[in-house]
Amino acid sequence: MAPWNDFELSVEVSDILRGQGADPEKIRNRRPTLVNAAERAHAQGLPLIHPIALVREVPVIKHTHGSILLDDSASLTGPLVTAHLAGAQSISAVLVTIGAELEESSTLLFKTDPLLALALDGLGNAAVEHIGQQVCRRIGEQAQRNGLTVSTPLSPGEPDWPVEVGQPQIFTLVDGANVGIRVTPSGMMIPKKSISFVVGIGQEMSRIEPCFVCSLRESCRYHD
Repeated sequence: MAPWNDFELSVEVSDILRGQGADPEKIRNRRPTLVNAAERAHAQGLPLIHPIALVREVPVIKHTHGSILLDDSASLTGPLVTAHLAGAQSISAVLVTIGAELEESSTLLFKTDPLLALALDGLGNAAVEHIGQQVCRRIGEQAQRNGLTVSTPLSPGEPDWPVEVGQPQIFTLVDGANVGIRVTPSGMMIPKKSISFVVGIGQEMSRIEPCFVCSLRESCRYHD
């Protein structure tokens, strides 16, 4: 399971503002200092981002009430997972991170330049989301070549799949230590700018509104 690291990082200043939970158009008209900070973060922060992903596709052995049994005696459990991934022939478990360097730089700057620190944090949110989208697209393209479809990605922390349940299940399938990701007992990933999710692959996989299942939906402003 070789890590993926050949990603395009096409993050713009507007994406950084959205990553901070702001509306770019309103901010440009009302808070030029925040726009300036986002521009500085874009220039200074991009070299601090080191995107990498681990993707493992695992065959589904059996669908049962309340669980999906996978190869290697692993399983996914919970009503959301079993309903949304019903019919999957295999599951892709994914870990994505941009590394710790950007996060560490943001933390160090909070005392001396808080606006830049917050903008760097927004850049991190936008970057990891962009990388996750690229991973999903590649999984979907591969499935399509095989005449299959993919589900909307599901991340721990969503309704009916709490972090304390979903995170250990994903980390059982994918060894985050291979790319420098670890998970705390509470389910938090370190580095913090990391995401985890699963995607079902099968003949007619369920597709639902992405914002419903996005792990960043509480802070994201990419949608209206």
